[in-house]
Amino acid sequence: MDRTNPFAFFKASDYTDEQINDLWVEIGGSTIDEIIEPRSPVSKIILGGKGTGKTHLLRYYSFSAMRLRFPKMSGVDIVKKNKFLAVFLRANSFDAARFEFQDNDGGARWSKAFSLYLELRLAEVVLETLDLIKNTSPNDKFDDVGFIRMAASFITDPQVEKLESVSSFARWVTAQRREIDEQINNFAFSGELNLSVPFAVGALSLGMSKCIAQWHRSLDGPLLYLIDEVENFSVVQQQVLNTMIRFGEGRSTFRIGGRIYAMKTFATLANGEVNREGSEFKKVLLDDILRNYAKYPEFARKFVIKRLVTAGHLSLDGIRSAATLDPKNFFDEIDSSNFYQNFLSRLLPQGMEPLFLRNFRSALEPLVDKTTGARVNGEQICGLLTDGLPVLLKKLNILLFCKKAKGNGACEQVARTLHADALSYASGAADTPKYYSTAYGHYASDLLAQLCRELRRSRNFPYAGFDTFVQMSSGNPRNLLVVLGRAYSVAKFKELDFINGTALDIDSQNQAANEAARFMLESDANIGSHSESAGDVVGKLASLLRTARYSLNIPEVSPLAVSFADEDLSEVARSALRWALNLSFVFEIGEGRPDRNSHKLLRKIQLNPVLSPRWDLSIGRRGDISLSRDLLTAIFEPGRRDEFDLHLKVLEGRWNNPFSKRSVIVDQKELF
Repeated sequence: MDRTNPFAFFKASDYTDEQINDLWVEIGGSTIDEIIEPRSPVSKIILGGKGTGKTHLLRYYSFSAMRLRFPKMSGVDIVKKNKFLAVFLRANSFDAARFEFQDNDGGARWSKAFSLYLELRLAEVVLETLDLIKNTSPNDKFDDVGFIRMAASFITDPQVEKLESVSSFARWVTAQRREIDEQINNFAFSGELNLSVPFAVGALSLGMSKCIAQWHRSLDGPLLYLIDEVENFSVVQQQVLNTMIRFGEGRSTFRIGGRIYAMKTFATLANGEVNREGSEFKKVLLDDILRNYAKYPEFARKFVIKRLVTAGHLSLDGIRSAATLDPKNFFDEIDSSNFYQNFLSRLLPQGMEPLFLRNFRSALEPLVDKTTGARVNGEQICGLLTDGLPVLLKKLNILLFCKKAKGNGACEQVARTLHADALSYASGAADTPKYYSTAYGHYASDLLAQLCRELRRSRNFPYAGFDTFVQMSSGNPRNLLVVLGRAYSVAKFKELDFINGTALDIDSQNQAANEAARFMLESDANIGSHSESAGDVVGKLASLLRTARYSLNIPEVSPLAVSFADEDLSEVARSALRWALNLSFVFEIGEGRPDRNSHKLLRKIQLNPVLSPRWDLSIGRRGDISLSRDLLTAIFEPGRRDEFDLHLKVLEGRWNNPFSKRSVIVDQKELF
């Protein structure tokens, strides 16, 4: 394995236009076109977490990338075919911090300076694209005079009227932009910022489409400004952009890309008017689209194969084609046959009673059989529940007994019924009660994780198999690359070729999954205090979920999410949660869920499954743990570790001592 890592990821902004096209994988039918809607007169704000493909998506629609997909067509014919012209620009290329006001004028002239600079930069990109179109369209005629005449109609600088070509106009635009650069760079020494204003806000960028229509009649279509990483603009700078969106008039529209909370304001400079979703713009949340995309596993397969072929790790011929290759074959999977008995048999200590049986007998000590009034015989109950069963069904019976016996007086009868149903299920009998097969489907993964931890097969529950990695990625291609990239690095160190040779073993995959989780937590989000507070929040949240998953009486199936009332969040907690969402440590799940008692709609937050290996958690979301106001505060307000630990101690006692009236004695004064 001496080639480069095919899953190594780079920012899409660092890709060449060729790489943007080469690494592109279509998401079924017209899904992508519906996200961008390039011919729509309404601007769109496209938000998503890191790695959801915002930059790749925007750049794919830019003319500079599009022309490479039609090498035999002229630039004019490409625009005519697609019925729009799109140009791409990154917000962080502006060094926008330079335009934060540096004197006592309230920032008005700095806002004006930024608006001028933004328009000039947009115009420069458009003019560079027009030059490319002209150079690739030798048989077309272009009306430079008509272009200049139209430009002069909304630009007050008399020099523009004297220009004779589009290229000379491009030089004028660049000169104007450089003048702003020079004055801002010298402001610290001169204290002066004297700029001429040759056009009204929005006039140049929004007027470019009219100029293009005069330049070549076949190009009279929508002009799209694709602006990425808008979170780099300040509130005032976003107001400038919002103003341009508001007055786009359908001919010049915007597709704005950014993180989930990239938009700091929707206000404009137009007398305080605010752009409204559904009127001045549409909003798209990429995370929701990708997580709910039913064909994402098939997309992931094509995505991986495309990477391997592009990097030269696979060659396709008449026998091997992209349609027949399956990345599942690159990875060993955990043997789930016979209730994982074959997998677990290699781990079980010979002649030693499993620890979970001893813990269960200890938990039974306070239990009283209501039919006899006597304490139950723990040895008898334990035997009734587990004799002759595979180890995983023993665990399941104990869990189901914890849930059924507490409110049922006939403990012995409950145990006998569970044992009979377990034997029926193990034999594959058709008349097995449905509740039992459902319970196995729900809890098998959690119980297997408990056994792996107890039997000390490794530090944690093994994460292995391509389908597991796809599920962990939660619709985010970058997450998948992080895990697979680590798998490739581990295999290369061990001199294993799992792509063209033997499938990668489970231990190596598990190591890769853990390294991916650590990378995301420690290296991929190192942006100072905000990431630290988000990491603190996620650590406490994950500790709660881990305690729930590894308890005797698991409170929820595969706990990976929590729910709470939004009004219970303090401003400090809300800020920490916002950063955790922005860094993709956690996800917001749809519109939440109704509270079981009050029916009030609760917010629902899920831990990113890529982080699950760090805390031995599930990768699939089923149940959620409801948080009280006090527990919510202890989790989401950074620095409340001691308070959180007390809450967790109470919950741990409750979940591990289901038959005790007083699970843990805690001085309640310490909680508040």
